[in-house]
Amino acid sequence: MRKGDRKAVDQPVRLHPNAWSSLEVRLIDCSETGFRAQCEARVCKYDEVTLELPELGAIKASIAWVSGQEFGARFLAPIPIDQVPLTPAGDHQVLARLLVQRATAHKSMLWEHEERLRGEIARKLPVQRS
Repeated sequence: MRKGDRKAVDQPVRLHPNAWSSLEVRLIDCSETGFRAQCEARVCKYDEVTLELPELGAIKASIAWVSGQEFGARFLAPIPIDQVPLTPAGDHQVLARLLVQRATAHKSMLWEHEERLRGEIARKLPVQRS
C-alpha cells in the first residue's frame, strides 16, 4: 500500500544504478516514501539504486516495479519531501500521463483501475463555465 501524498513533478535528476555509473532520469512524482521516474536505460525490479535529490543528496531506494520506460521505487527510509525543491509538473503533463495510464489499464482489462483513473482525469480537465 502506498503511503504519503505524491507530488507530480517534472525534473531531471541523477540515478546511480550501481556504485560506478549514473544516468539522468526524469522524475515524474515523488513522496516521502518513494518516487516514479522515466528513463531510456533498463532498470530491474528489486535493484537497489541511489537517487540524487536537490538539498538532500544521495537517497537509497529499491525498485518496486518497471513498466516500459517508467519505474517506481521505495526509499529505504522516508525523506522530508517538503524540504526538496522540485519543479512541479504542469497540468497538461499530469493529464497526458493519466490518459496514457488509463489506456494501459483499459488494454489490460483492469476495470477498477481504469475507473479510478477516469475520475482523476475528470478532476484534472479544465472546466469551462458559461
